[in-house]
Amino acid sequence: MLIGYSMPAVNAVSLAAGASWLTTDAGAAMFDGKPARATRIQRTSGSPTINITLASAIVVRVIALLGLNLPEGVTVAAAGASGVTRRLQDGSVACWLVVPAAAATASVSVVITTTQGVIEIGELVVMPAVSVRIDAGWKISLVDPTVVSETVGMQIFADERRPYRRLPVTLSMDTEARVRGGGLANGMDWARLRYALTRAARCVAIPRWETAAGSGVVDAAKLHESAVYGYTDVLGDIEQVRGPWWRWSPAFREIPPAT
Repeated sequence: MLIGYSMPAVNAVSLAAGASWLTTDAGAAMFDGKPARATRIQRTSGSPTINITLASAIVVRVIALLGLNLPEGVTVAAAGASGVTRRLQDGSVACWLVVPAAAATASVSVVITTTQGVIEIGELVVMPAVSVRIDAGWKISLVDPTVVSETVGMQIFADERRPYRRLPVTLSMDTEARVRGGGLANGMDWARLRYALTRAARCVAIPRWETAAGSGVVDAAKLHESAVYGYTDVLGDIEQVRGPWWRWSPAFREIPPAT
């Protein structure tokens, strides 16, 4: 499983020649943690390119474009990885990329190969990530927060709200090095990661993304099916099971895009 965390603030975002901003946010809405609020881009020529300068350098591992108005099959390339847009279970369109680990960078360019005139992007995610093992039996729940009331005559009135997915997991038992000894990528460990996920910090949880576990080869269908962008609504306890073995059970809650 990949867990993306701690996207730095965006110092600057610009469009290459051939595209311009249609919304007054000038790209800021793509990084506000609210996929339902979209930035609109006018394409006039070529493939629209979004140039991002982060406040600090990171080892980019996960990139996602969420809440798109593009059709399926549009190619998106960034940080040495590429993929195509896909329609998700909720009807929205997204493109998820898992990027091979490379040197830390503060500059990322995203190229969208399309001839569509107006492009909407709800959220653009650029994060480092760590790989952890999780126990079998994980599940992605669909939560419908719609409030239903009834009349005396048992007629139904619904205050409709946007359904969202929820992913509770249990990290497989592991030893001190990965729990609090900096034994994960980027010097992270479970304890540091848990702190990075506090205060409703935006994060990414991807339980399935490889063709085979540990292969490092991206399975785009699994990736788009299981990736969750949101925050941890349960941080969970890091508990000592026995001897040197520890376990942790966080839960991730989706922030859904508009459809």
